[in-house]
Amino acid sequence: MISLKDKTILITGASSGIGRALALRLAKENCNLILCARRLELLKAVDEELKKVNPTIKTLIIKADVSQEKEVANLFNVAMGRFGMIDILVNNAGKGLQSPLHEISTEDWNSVISTNLTGVFLCSREAVKHMLTERIKGHIITVCSIAGLYGAPNYSAYCASKHAVAGFKRSLWLELRKKGIKVSTIYPARVDTEFFSSYDKPPSRKKMISPEDIAEYLISIMKQQKIGRVLNRIKLAYQRARNLVRR
Repeated sequence: MISLKDKTILITGASSGIGRALALRLAKENCNLILCARRLELLKAVDEELKKVNPTIKTLIIKADVSQEKEVANLFNVAMGRFGMIDILVNNAGKGLQSPLHEISTEDWNSVISTNLTGVFLCSREAVKHMLTERIKGHIITVCSIAGLYGAPNYSAYCASKHAVAGFKRSLWLELRKKGIKVSTIYPARVDTEFFSSYDKPPSRKKMISPEDIAEYLISIMKQQKIGRVLNRIKLAYQRARNLVRR
């Protein structure tokens, strides 16, 4: 099992949901955390929570839109200036869109694609440059979605972005596996986050998996350790979502 102590971990989309839950859980691992999101006030609140969990933890919060190349470059430059290295990147930032195809504007389409796909590309590219230059045996982890494996009505833009992420990450895994950089991608089903806040009839919380369980799963991937209970819950949520798609 790999220790995360003193590792430097960058999490995008860290202001809420899975990103927040992961940061809070990692605070117990005594690692260095770089938290990125567009909502600075929420990031500050998460940072305060982290200090309560672990008063000695070293953190860096940066407001950044991962779909913007200059902001991503600045994110990594500032992070490197503070910690000198990044061991693990967690691509977690994302944007959902529930809409019939004929009602999707070009602006909304571009926004979903740029956040979900271009953001993963830009952050992964910067991380790979850094890891190869510094000869760091790093790890790039991406939170994709079951929508990257299956289609769903009224989710054409979201599914398109996540299918593209899945293909991009498969290619990246093949490209980097002999260079000492690990590439992992997870495909969670319905997670109890603000993603469903705009729904007229959001799914029952009992049928969704918690962000904390996804966080535990991500940490198990980082540590390369076996998990049972959490994985079983993730599989159950995945199967329920898959059944809904098939109806």
